[in-house]
Formats: sequence, structure tokens, C-alpha cells
Amino acid sequence: MLSKQDEQPKQVWSLLRITGWDTPNPREDKLDVNVGANEEYYAQLNGGARYDRNDQLLMDPGGNYLVVRLSPDEESWDLNSNEPAKPARSVLNIIDLHGFKLLRRIEITDPLLAAGSMGFSPKGVFMVSGLLEHSSATTGGAVIRTGQYAVETLTIPGLERQTVCRYTMVTKTYPAQQPSTPEEGKRIDKQNNEEIEREQYQKQAAEAACRPGLAPLGFSSLDDVRKAFTFWGRLDYNAEYTLRIPAYATGPWGCSIENLSRDLQYALEDCDQGRVVVFGRYRAFRVFRLADGKQIMDLKVPRSTLFGERRVMFSGVLAASRGATYVVLLRDGAKLEGYRVP
Repeated sequence: MLSKQDEQPKQVWSLLRITGWDTPNPREDKLDVNVGANEEYYAQLNGGARYDRNDQLLMDPGGNYLVVRLSPDEESWDLNSNEPAKPARSVLNIIDLHGFKLLRRIEITDPLLAAGSMGFSPKGVFMVSGLLEHSSATTGGAVIRTGQYAVETLTIPGLERQTVCRYTMVTKTYPAQQPSTPEEGKRIDKQNNEEIEREQYQKQAAEAACRPGLAPLGFSSLDDVRKAFTFWGRLDYNAEYTLRIPAYATGPWGCSIENLSRDLQYALEDCDQGRVVVFGRYRAFRVFRLADGKQIMDLKVPRSTLFGERRVMFSGVLAASRGATYVVLLRDGAKLEGYRVP
């Protein structure tokens, strides 16, 4: 849970650890973590609410460590490659989950560690993948961007680095051209097709260079890394396992995928956020069985308080305990609710 106030000079995340959540006597432990300066915002939402870029909570598969990272400058380094890059920076906090204590806090300006895609591999190895350096030039009317990329492993808590692989990607962007003759149109099409083929060849070369080092970490390709470490990659990963869920089951407003169970048996989706009932509106958290796409749970939770004074905030995950799977909902960042999947 992130606690943040605009008047504070720093952001403090209040982390809550709840043990025995599936018993009558759960226990809560709290740890305040300073994630950095409270001065930059990536975007502003309707109504004035603002949020930061690339806030991350990264836990290893064994539940031993939690890495908390905030990288407000990630966007300026990665996407604006045709402009002078603003130095990427981030704050990393490494937490021992068994003792629930801070092991290390470090401010980082290295572009790979500060702005790269970070996470744990299936084998529990801490890793980072991303852009090391880039350059841009204009030649013959085309903008040529060259990026040097790397995949590295990191130790915890020391963050000693070891390179898994490095590769180069060169892209050409041509200005929009309106052909004046059929011959000119063929030339433009040939030029664009050659660029597509060249980019595809580079991706294949990068995959070949990285595959031997990724295999011992539990990945089969760079695409596996992307699906594990990036937001858009996780959407693609989730989509691969939710194809059997019928569109009619997700309601007229559609659903957003919340979570997949670790054993890939179930999907939790957040649906029907605006359906009207007698005392207001509700959201529906639905559980689908991935083997056949069948809906097996429909949890209706209030979207607002009884008389609509304020919006009730919910987030949900699928969790396993003692051989059973549960839907665990967090209400207003304070109240935990568990529902066993039948």
C-alpha cells in the first residue's frame, strides 16, 4: 500500500505484511519504506489525481526478498532516444521478508538499473533487461536510431552484476512520402519491406545471442523476459491463458484481467464496474476456470458507500494456502477479505 502526500518532501510506502490471513487470527506487521523524492509526476488523471511512473514491488518466487523500486525518469531515457537523454534515476529498497526489515536502500543513476525492466526469473534470480546507451543520426532523410541493450543478473543485497548477453538494435524511420509515380510507389514499398526484414533479422540475432544464458535462469527467449518483466508483456502473457473465456461472460462493459493463479488453473477478472443495484453500484470480481473458460465465482462488491459519499477502492489477487485457492480482496487499503474458490 502506498501512502503519499503532496506536501511531504519524500514518498513513503507503508508496507503491510499479513500472515495467517486464512486463519481466525491473522497478524499484521508494518514497515515504512522511503522510495524517493516527492517532486515528479508522470501523468495527471481526471479530477487531479496523479501517479508516478514505474512504481514496482518485486518479490522473488521463494518469498525471501522484496525489491521496491521507483523510477520517475524511466520514460525520458527509454522513449526519447532522438533527444538528449535525461539521466535515469531510481531508488531501490531491498527488504528481507522473513525478518521484514530493510537490508539496503540505494539511489541509482545507472540507466540499465534505474530504467530497465526488472524482476525475478522463474529460478529466483534477480535480473534487469533494457537499454544501456543510444544514439541518433539523420542520413539521407532517414532517422537512424542505434540502441545497445543488455540482460544482466544481480545479487541481493549487494547488486553485483553479471552480463547474460548484449545486443544492438538499429531502426530507420523514413518521413511520410506520397509517391508521384507507380515506380516511386514500388521503391517506397521495397524500402519499407527491407526495413521490416532487417529489424526481424536483428531480433532473431538477439534471441540467438541471449538464449544460452537465459535457459539456466528459467527463460526460453527474450520474449519470455518481456512477458515477465513489463506491463505490456504481462498483458500478452495473460491473454494467452484467457482465450477460452467467452466474451459474453465478461459483461457489456468488459473485464480487466487482475491475476492468474500460480498453477495457471484460474483467472480473476474485474468486471461490471457500473451495474446499478438498489443501493448504488457494484463491481464484480469473477473467477474463470482456464481449462474450459467456465465462470465459477461472481463476487459483487460495492463501488461506493451506501449513499454514494465516496468511492470504495478494491484490489484483488488469487492466493493459495493449504492446498486451496482463494480470492483475496483488499478494501480501501485496510480490510482484507478472503473467499475460497470452489
